[in-house]
Amino acid sequence: MNDEGRGTIMKKIGFVVLHYLTYEETKHCIDSILALPTGDDQVDVVVVDNHSDNGSYGRLKELPEHPHVHFIHNEANLGFANGMNVGYRYAREVLKSDVIALMNNDLTIPQRDFLHCLDKVVDRGFDVIGPDIIEPAHHDLHTNPLLPEASYPKAYLRFAVIRAFFTVMPKSVGYRIFDKFKRSTSTSTDMRTAESDTLALQEHENVQLHGACLILANRFVRDEVQCLDDRTFLYHEEDLLFQYCMRKLYRIIYTPTLRVDHESGASTDAVAHDERSKKITNLKYHMQSMKYVLQVTKKYGRYYPKY
Repeated sequence: MNDEGRGTIMKKIGFVVLHYLTYEETKHCIDSILALPTGDDQVDVVVVDNHSDNGSYGRLKELPEHPHVHFIHNEANLGFANGMNVGYRYAREVLKSDVIALMNNDLTIPQRDFLHCLDKVVDRGFDVIGPDIIEPAHHDLHTNPLLPEASYPKAYLRFAVIRAFFTVMPKSVGYRIFDKFKRSTSTSTDMRTAESDTLALQEHENVQLHGACLILANRFVRDEVQCLDDRTFLYHEEDLLFQYCMRKLYRIIYTPTLRVDHESGASTDAVAHDERSKKITNLKYHMQSMKYVLQVTKKYGRYYPKY
């Protein structure tokens, strides 16, 4: 392998990119994957359009044809988990990918030797792999591994209270009060994000990974016909996946030897045009998904990551 990261990739790798509304982000994501030096034809990109209604999918289809870029159009918005499941099944069953990377469309891969490094991590026998996820717009904040909520029942109650506040709050309320309340309700998230930023410096096994980029390999791809819990629409897919993988004894690793950049929230920003409506929409999906997390942990018990 030379300095640009070229080398023979022994495994067939499929990148599943979930597209919804935001053309530029998806195009940049595809371009960054195709720009990775591989030296062979082992890399495919599966773009799953989640029923975008703004013409963005048509624009993507007008891009120059590429033999390793595949497009799938969903006839309805299936949500994050089921949209990813569509792409995962295509990569697994049609393309016969050995390694399948689930990618938010607002991700790019700046690391030239990403594929070579991924090849080595997969060879170590890990089934679920999480890269270092960096947010350049937030002073290169590291958001992987993901620290879950300390208490799911308390988290659900918090989401319910905040959603009720934003639902009844009139738009005429001054932004000073709005911002003050928003800051007071995000303390827990900020603390967990700060801890993720510190933990990102070294590898950790059997930890919960951020859903913006999940790489599946080895026993997971061989055994699992879908990648994410199909009951959720948006949010907390990572919680359900972590609990499931621990029950199934899949090997999980977070590794800073792999890096992706994340411009978070592009698709939800495109749907919700103001901060208040975005907050209400997000909280609705948080609560719906959290119900399933509560059901699962009540039935099987809860695994806690050990850092």
